[in-house]
Amino acid sequence: MKKLIALLLTLVLVLPCLAFAEEGSILEVDPEELLAFNREAPVTDWEGNWVAVAAFIGEEYADDNEIDVHGLIAVPENAVMIAVETIMDGSATGSDAGVMVDQAAYLHAHVYDMSAVVTYAADIAEEEAKLYLPWDGWNYTVRGEQDGDFNMGVGKLSKVSADDQSLYFTKVTGVESEEIDDEKMKYVGLTNSGYLVVCYCEENLVKKEVEVSFGYIFKKAE
Repeated sequence: MKKLIALLLTLVLVLPCLAFAEEGSILEVDPEELLAFNREAPVTDWEGNWVAVAAFIGEEYADDNEIDVHGLIAVPENAVMIAVETIMDGSATGSDAGVMVDQAAYLHAHVYDMSAVVTYAADIAEEEAKLYLPWDGWNYTVRGEQDGDFNMGVGKLSKVSADDQSLYFTKVTGVESEEIDDEKMKYVGLTNSGYLVVCYCEENLVKKEVEVSFGYIFKKAE
């Protein structure tokens, strides 16, 4: 019995440390590897609840805007959460045929839109932010009737409904920058390692493999 009690006490002391080490370890990962986007992942893989585990500022963006901090940045636990939903879009026809994706060929296909709600810890903000990414925010290729490569890879947001369209990035990270405060989150994508990234990028992240300017890195909530 004494050995069992000692073991339980050890676990009580050690497990929180292990959890902290596991969560903190993301900051030790090579950012280039961590932010490598899975260009084959469909938007339906994004569905669910996510929690921010790190933030990121690109070195070039930091240099250009006189920001002292770059790379991976720690964020407070449960400071930013995002709930993602995908919706099959039939708006162009109102039928099961799906959206018209090639007028010249009169082709239709089933495509998805993404909507998401961002919430914050009470000490960050009380308001929610709503994000919307329509089906044509992704690269897509039409192959045939109701057939194509749609809603895969990185998508471009069409709406960020929030007072702070950078999603309180400077408040959450503690990095002071008027340039960041003036920008709007622009892209969403899933990485090869399974993290969801919501970010701003000065270049077209949908079409090119370029460095993220700044953004949040989320993991699936348990």
